[in-house]
Amino acid sequence: MSVDDRLVKSAALIGATVTDAGGHRLGVIREVFIDRDAGIGRYVAIEPSGLFAAGGKYRPLPWRLLTWDDRHEAYVADLSKDRFRDAPAYDRDQLNSANYGWAGQVERFFE
Repeated sequence: MSVDDRLVKSAALIGATVTDAGGHRLGVIREVFIDRDAGIGRYVAIEPSGLFAAGGKYRPLPWRLLTWDDRHEAYVADLSKDRFRDAPAYDRDQLNSANYGWAGQVERFFE
């Protein structure tokens, strides 16, 4: 596989489905947070679907928990539905605030 085969446009990430390992839909990617100095994706903010919907709240997941599944054309999160449901959730204002500290909270949760 070449580097070109692994490249993804940012527009293709927004709205991409995220499932658990069992194929259960967790939600869709609504935001991508990139470390501007390292140029590496660090977090994706997932808008939960179905029973996991949290009234306008998003659950950021560390990028390291995701792998791409070509067969299902979705990202697979290395966590259970229950773990996802219990993950910290934030509204847009909290995610947009540099002072809120959500990234540290998410890292502690997923240690």
